[in-house]
Amino acid sequence: MPVTLTGVPPFKLEVEIKHHSSPASEIYRTPPIDGHSYEIKIPRHLLRLGTQQIRIRDVKDGSNCHSTSDLGGASVQVQLFEAPTIYPMETRSDYCVGERLSYTLSGTPPFEVWYTFDGKERKAKSQTTSFRRIAESPGVFTIKTVSDKASECRAPVNIEKTIHPMPAVRISKGKNVQVDIHEGSEVEILFEFWGTPPFEFTYTRSSNPRKGQKSQVLETRHDISHEHSKVVRASQEGAYEVVAIKDKYCAYSTVQGENKEKPQKAIKYI
Repeated sequence: MPVTLTGVPPFKLEVEIKHHSSPASEIYRTPPIDGHSYEIKIPRHLLRLGTQQIRIRDVKDGSNCHSTSDLGGASVQVQLFEAPTIYPMETRSDYCVGERLSYTLSGTPPFEVWYTFDGKERKAKSQTTSFRRIAESPGVFTIKTVSDKASECRAPVNIEKTIHPMPAVRISKGKNVQVDIHEGSEVEILFEFWGTPPFEFTYTRSSNPRKGQKSQVLETRHDISHEHSKVVRASQEGAYEVVAIKDKYCAYSTVQGENKEKPQKAIKYI
């Protein structure tokens, strides 16, 4: 609070802080002031949340002269608000595309949230204490600042979440391949992966479709690859298809309809 002083420096001020929630007052005494202009900065520990009246109760100059203010004289009303903030609903920092990022806001609605994604700064408003965003694409989602209606100031925060792409798998270069093998021999099935190793994948062997009949799953196998490709040897006839895949961060299953593509390799046993 800026004040202008008249008299002979140095000056000393005695400031009274009266809280509306308490009958007692706090007293703050300034250090010696060598000039005629000064900005009073009340220490935080003397202020409370809510409203308080602040007035200069006594002024003393270098000539030891006093000027006192009567009770009920001119004062300044100050309102102190809790700084708004935002908390993630989950402690994890890694998310997958399609997941929801949820946060809880603290303060007085409405809120404004500043965040960056894909190198661009954006602003969003929330009328409630909830803030949500869908992870639409891979990247880094960082909340930078938040403000609410009461404080009218931007409180800095730094909450960073990494959004990872869904893993992908391809069999035999993504083509439906029919291979004839003889009894006792084997063929190689190439699995290629995209994502972050290690990969866990589940694949099935189904009966080769015949006219008028539905293909049936004959067996289900689970395997792991620490590389972006793996060769599996097969000696039994059937249609081989990946039905689930998981990398270090994300997972999906074709059985649940999360992936429309179903790459497979058919082996006709002779």
